[in-house]
Amino acid sequence: MEYLSLPLVLREGYFRRTSLSDSLTNSIGLILSTRIGHMTFRPDYGCAIWDREFADLLTTNKAEVRASLRIAIDKYEKRIYNMSISFANVGGPESHPLGLAVKVTGNYLEDDEEKKFEETFIVG
Repeated sequence: MEYLSLPLVLREGYFRRTSLSDSLTNSIGLILSTRIGHMTFRPDYGCAIWDREFADLLTTNKAEVRASLRIAIDKYEKRIYNMSISFANVGGPESHPLGLAVKVTGNYLEDDEEKKFEETFIVG
């Protein structure tokens, strides 16, 4: 099966195609980077992390935030299952100002074979 690559760019009459794994990464990244209410055609799309103050993310109940993110991904990305959400520190000299990243792990089926999905997203 073919999947569309993001961003959607029409070249030579065709959209670029991508793998299932990359499609999952694009889809989850879009969910995590969208504030609820910002997609006019689907006002409930996105995640609630954008309703929080980023300074509070370091001190808030992380289980509550993980649950919120998991609910959003479960709702809009049905191809991934047995999913877990964790937070990781972003290190190095060019680290993100928040120093926080969302790590999503789970499983998906491709050609009747179970595969592992693992990707880290910097949010903010």
